[in-house]
Amino acid sequence: MFVSLFFDLKGELEDDPTNKQQRENRGRFLDSTAARYIRLIRHDLPINPLLHESNPTVNAKEAYEVASMIRAFAPQLGAKQERAIADAYQHLNEPDFVSLANEMEVMGARGVELALMKKVVDLNLFATAQTGISPEEWLKSSLVIDFKEFGNDNDTKSLAVAFILNFLMKRLNKNLAVKNGVQPLKMVLFVDEAHLLLPKEGKAGLLGSLARQGRSWGFPLWLASQDADALVTTGNNATNFAELATCGIHFSPDTLSDGEQRQVLGSVTHHRLKQGEAALRLHGNLRTGQARQFWKDGGK
Repeated sequence: MFVSLFFDLKGELEDDPTNKQQRENRGRFLDSTAARYIRLIRHDLPINPLLHESNPTVNAKEAYEVASMIRAFAPQLGAKQERAIADAYQHLNEPDFVSLANEMEVMGARGVELALMKKVVDLNLFATAQTGISPEEWLKSSLVIDFKEFGNDNDTKSLAVAFILNFLMKRLNKNLAVKNGVQPLKMVLFVDEAHLLLPKEGKAGLLGSLARQGRSWGFPLWLASQDADALVTTGNNATNFAELATCGIHFSPDTLSDGEQRQVLGSVTHHRLKQGEAALRLHGNLRTGQARQFWKDGGK
């Protein structure tokens, strides 16, 4: 069975009774993908993204990775707060956000690090260690996760996405058996409005790690944005998509400089695209041609 996980960061697939066209598009999309729809905050996710490793050294590594990820998406945190999160995490045998917040408070945390953990608990985004289910059970069908309820709180929104991706990366890190010489895909992670995450990514960010490891773990990562110029990152947060991505598509490459096209698409096209055309980079080759919405003509 093939499943997909869609992150709807702006709530474009919400069920709006006042917008007939939106409801029709929503229905087509959900019918075509056979996806279940979840709006976070109004509904929680039945997964616990915090892991415990029996080996103390490996568990310490996991604790610092979690603390570092939290700090990456919470710019108000410093090294001291990151260490406080990691120390509290290592004290827990069955970590989840409720127990992590409680342990941090017991250990004397009183600042923004504790407030952030309590915010995740209060928003009831994830299950506890006792109620969380496996990723295989969770992904029995495709999912659309809607983040519109977060409003302009992009830091918490991005952190929630990061925890979901990290959960999948750590739990689905085994290949399916090859059948008839073909490596089956376990799943596809499709992140819409991906530029909201990339500024926090850096060269060793979560999405980059997931894209690289997903190739061997059997699930590719798809990043999308209506404003692909925003995928061009610089400085310490620079991401070279030409090296990272197996495939790239752009509907208006003429808005990018030659250098930016090389960064996003791996090559340069000076061909001005016609309406309905797109530039596609696949396996190192860049070409242009007609594109269409996938649900038209029954997806054929």
